[in-house]
Amino acid sequence: MSTLSQTETNDLLRVVDVTTSTNDDAREAAREGAPHGSAVAARVQTAGRGRRGHVWESPRGSLYLSCVLRPSVPMHFFTGLPAVCALGVLDCLRDDLGIAQAALKWPNDIVAGPSKLAGILVEAGSSAMGTFAVCGVGVNVASAMADTAPQAQATPEADAVPSPEALARTCLEELVEDPSNLPAFEDIAELLRRRIVARVDAWDLACRQGRAQAGPLAPILNEYFDCCPLLGHRVRALSPEGELVCTGYFAGLDCWGRATVRRDDGVEVVYTSEMVSLRPE
Repeated sequence: MSTLSQTETNDLLRVVDVTTSTNDDAREAAREGAPHGSAVAARVQTAGRGRRGHVWESPRGSLYLSCVLRPSVPMHFFTGLPAVCALGVLDCLRDDLGIAQAALKWPNDIVAGPSKLAGILVEAGSSAMGTFAVCGVGVNVASAMADTAPQAQATPEADAVPSPEALARTCLEELVEDPSNLPAFEDIAELLRRRIVARVDAWDLACRQGRAQAGPLAPILNEYFDCCPLLGHRVRALSPEGELVCTGYFAGLDCWGRATVRRDDGVEVVYTSEMVSLRPE
């Protein structure tokens, strides 16, 4: 929970200075009945969490936002939420903040060129009010900050291991023409919240209209393709431990968010985001 003063930006966004994990804060709020679109943002996390339960400290210099989402889709469709939320983050970075070069890297990163600008973690939950998801986003804001690479710490879920090939880091201050014109921290958080919720609402409607019969990504798949520059290029598929699984071409994504890699021997292999991550070769 938050440890320093907080500011109520509006009825749906709560901004704190320091917290353990914004995802944990949002999850607790969701279980207590927080509405769809409510969010918490922090300047510092002391126990931030990434994919596969990895835990690392998230020091000052970035923006950490977690948003409660209550789409009406079946829970097994929640597997599409990381891609949907990523498009929302991209909308904010490109359209609101002017980062035209922002792009997607499957499965959960936002990049500018070869460098990482933001990361996304979506977790599902349930309460007496029904199912919900929490979308956590970390955006690098400042150029001068402590190292944010994952630290090797044991967690109940998994042994956190630092990625042997972590992406280089970039930030908003390095990508905008005049950093002094960046919106205030609270305003960036609100812009992100609105864009994520707008994307989820549009996707939810498309699913209810029957446009997701092939899978949860069907309504957004073509747009996702357009925002993912690695598609069609040579990649290395790395295991969660950082070991090389194969090399080949990133041939596509299916409507369930699984990546197809055409290996050098010509065989096409389908991977989930829990099996591999992809890096440019």
